[in-house]
Amino acid sequence: MAIWKWLLMALVTWSLSSSVAAHRPAVWTTVDLTSIADDDIARHRGDPSYFEGIIIQEHRFSENGFNWHLIRFANTAKPDGPLWPDGPLWMVPHDDENAAFDAMITAIMKHGGIGVAVNSGWGSSREQAGNGTCGVKKRVVLTCDPNRNFAATTPLFTAAFLDQHRSGQPVIALHTNAPGFSGDGKGGRGEITILDIKAFGRGITKPRVDGHLAVNPKPEMANYDTLGLTAYLARNAKPDAAAMACRSALNQAGVHFWHERVGNSDGSMSNYLALNRPDIAYFNAESRSETELQTAAARHKIMIDAYLTACRKPKN
Repeated sequence: MAIWKWLLMALVTWSLSSSVAAHRPAVWTTVDLTSIADDDIARHRGDPSYFEGIIIQEHRFSENGFNWHLIRFANTAKPDGPLWPDGPLWMVPHDDENAAFDAMITAIMKHGGIGVAVNSGWGSSREQAGNGTCGVKKRVVLTCDPNRNFAATTPLFTAAFLDQHRSGQPVIALHTNAPGFSGDGKGGRGEITILDIKAFGRGITKPRVDGHLAVNPKPEMANYDTLGLTAYLARNAKPDAAAMACRSALNQAGVHFWHERVGNSDGSMSNYLALNRPDIAYFNAESRSETELQTAAARHKIMIDAYLTACRKPKN
């Protein structure tokens, strides 16, 4: 056999074996509430009923210089929800967004499905400490934003979430963000808002590009930093008919809505799915953070119920 043929066969074999290894299903270990070190779980240990019926598992692994700890929640007592049989895949990528975590547990209780949360260390760190590459970034960094780590270069991290997805079900991400432009007294600190940033700086209140204001929102939903979003590809002239119908329905339900335009991926799940898995329905619920976690978590419930009721039909 010619040496070049042997080298080609060796390369193909190595490539296939590497691909299989990279996409090997995550191993999830069932854990006891009293033993797992996680701030969000610890916050509710005093209430025996809070996680009743939910199986809690963890998965630890290293990739690209970062050690990850993911926690999986599944309601085995009620796998099917009233609005969406078989339940969505819920995700909370930021450990410091406690209201989003609480909203996820409530949603799993009501709607079924599986939830995956990132535990970035004791103290609810927003980013994971390490020394390596994060998502689509090529340079070495010391911290990695979990919601910028979905990429072809992070197959273990990305698959750990998406392997929990069930065919025909949506992925619903929950975020609790810092005030963007809703009366923080500092002109806005965050970028998650339904408002046009430059116009706001000129004293003009109008929605951002592809943003749509809610119709007669309830007082708790009226702030401009609480919104739902889905993503569409920049190469398309506009969101498809289903996405626009979804937006209209949520607007009528009193929810601000933003069609996120995606060109090059920023490493977020919304960008990753739009570019690589457009077959998976995705919805992101953003609630402005509050001193009382229940206030922010209650907004998530409103957006989740509106989306599951009006936007997507379950697979028959």
